[in-house]
Amino acid sequence: MTKANLLHIIKILGLIVLLSFVIDKIVYFTITKISENVYSGQAIGKLNQYLQIKDTTKTIVFGNSRANHHIDIRKLTRSSYNMGMDGKFIAHSAILIKLLPKNTAQNVLLHVEPNVAFRPTYRIDEIKSLMVKYHTNDIIKEELTKMNQNNVFQKFFWCIDYNGSVLGILKNAVFPKYNPKGYYGYDPMPLSKTDAEMFKKILARNDMDSSCRDDLKINKIYLRYLKEIIAFCKENNKNLIAITSPLYTDECLDDNAIIAEILKEKNIKYYDYTHFFENNNELKYWIDYAHLTDVGSEKFSEALSKEIILHEE
Repeated sequence: MTKANLLHIIKILGLIVLLSFVIDKIVYFTITKISENVYSGQAIGKLNQYLQIKDTTKTIVFGNSRANHHIDIRKLTRSSYNMGMDGKFIAHSAILIKLLPKNTAQNVLLHVEPNVAFRPTYRIDEIKSLMVKYHTNDIIKEELTKMNQNNVFQKFFWCIDYNGSVLGILKNAVFPKYNPKGYYGYDPMPLSKTDAEMFKKILARNDMDSSCRDDLKINKIYLRYLKEIIAFCKENNKNLIAITSPLYTDECLDDNAIIAEILKEKNIKYYDYTHFFENNNELKYWIDYAHLTDVGSEKFSEALSKEIILHEE
């Protein structure tokens, strides 16, 4: 290969790299401009709304689908928001909590899942959904980088931020899933006839594992995030309250007891409602083993409103 040919190839490659960089930024800023105005759906809408209200809302719920679908937070207080999201656990909650304003009095209701806390492996892929804010939020960027959840090419190709989220964002930009005005994050689940029949069949099989492992040990990553949440809340005037919502059945109480002990040592109030419906377990309250219907959620939320003590000053 001659020197002239080599220089020609280098110029072409340089041009390709430059064009890729320019096109990437044009597409990135276009999607970002669209996404900033999306306030429905879990692709980015709920996160956008949270970022908008987090500094002025007194009480916020964090957790997975069992927080999202079970806790009607407005039954406890008007200035509130439910930031529970499907498939998101303590790592995701911890990052969102760290976005709260420093030294501002707020109530933080953290939904904890003992069975997740004691999994031998706790994958934190869930926090990749926050990648949509990688280049626009320094705290999220720091947290994703710290846990090696970012992409090595992300410094160059910013569009990677939206990997897997574009369709959800565009769909909610054109056809919003709900009207964000009046929406406060709580998504009750009505019981359909199909859901009811399916759950009856599941119960008939009676194949749920009810045994406890002999070597119960809290997952190190889960415990790390739990400690980080506790430290942040204590340092920044947050009233942290831990909650576990009802399960249809849970024969292993050991993991709940260990979580309760850890929180007690840290002086964190823990409300374990795992067996809330034990003496009144009507099927109308349940979608499946882990999720309440809208009827069950309202009954549970009423109980919370009578027991949970929030700081309102």
